[in-house]
Amino acid sequence: MEGFNASSQLPIIDLGAYMANKSGSLEFASTQVREALEKVGFFSIVGHGVPWEQVEEIYDWARRYHDLAIESKHDHLMSSGKMGYIGIGGAQIGDRPHSLNSAFFMGRPGSKRNQFPCDTILPGFRSAAEAYYRTLEQLCLKMLPLYALAADMAKDYFQSFFSPSLATLRVTHYPDVPAADNQFGIDTHSDAGFMTLLPANTVNGLWIESETGWFQVDQEPMSFVVNSGDTLRSWSNNRFRSTRHRALNESGGDRYAIPFFFDPRPDTNIEPLSGCVDELNPVTVSAYRYGDYLRTFMQAEYAQTGNSSMK
Repeated sequence: MEGFNASSQLPIIDLGAYMANKSGSLEFASTQVREALEKVGFFSIVGHGVPWEQVEEIYDWARRYHDLAIESKHDHLMSSGKMGYIGIGGAQIGDRPHSLNSAFFMGRPGSKRNQFPCDTILPGFRSAAEAYYRTLEQLCLKMLPLYALAADMAKDYFQSFFSPSLATLRVTHYPDVPAADNQFGIDTHSDAGFMTLLPANTVNGLWIESETGWFQVDQEPMSFVVNSGDTLRSWSNNRFRSTRHRALNESGGDRYAIPFFFDPRPDTNIEPLSGCVDELNPVTVSAYRYGDYLRTFMQAEYAQTGNSSMK
């Protein structure tokens, strides 16, 4: 497809014209999004309008946060009812080797589920994280019409399901530690939700599964890698892909990654969209409540979530 990058094997979509509300740009960009979601499940965006200084700032905060002594994170550990810190070993699927990463999770600014390190220990971290969250949420909301048209729905179809969104910011550290056989920074998985945005990183480590095997992504400068999750796949009646991926730090130094997970309200009923169902494509997915699915996903992937309730 146009915009295909042989070095990363990801389509590149320039949103500059769309973000500037130029005539015809919605239809043009949504066609590119449709093709990427149907063929790959991943694409890169440039021209997104996010000030890159803000991205660089949040990466700096990620380093500063994870440099804190472990004792400084014990007062905001992630639990069944709270966001916060999860250490190495907290993410594990079944009897697979645990993932080699630690992370800080944050939900919507102002949520009672959020926890932060004490301001006296890391002043400014909370305000920077909340500002970045709001910036990424606005970008995702702006992209919703692209997804709606890609699914052959009215451009405003998705808006009500994300008012407000159930979005999560994950500030991740992959330390320079050796991996055992078949062990990764994050194990092979597909995302649970609707859309994930990952800002470009100076240290590679994202691997994506394709029909011909696994390949490592070489991100475009000042871009976001965007991928769809299981919820969009179900919503689209399996028309759009939810592609498996994993991460492994082989750089010889630290790697940081800051994915933003943009998901619908937990009370959203996920059932195949009318634009993705016809005589040649009958319904293949059973309806479900998103919060129920997310709870099951978190319990399977994160030990600390226990019997988390998604309300």
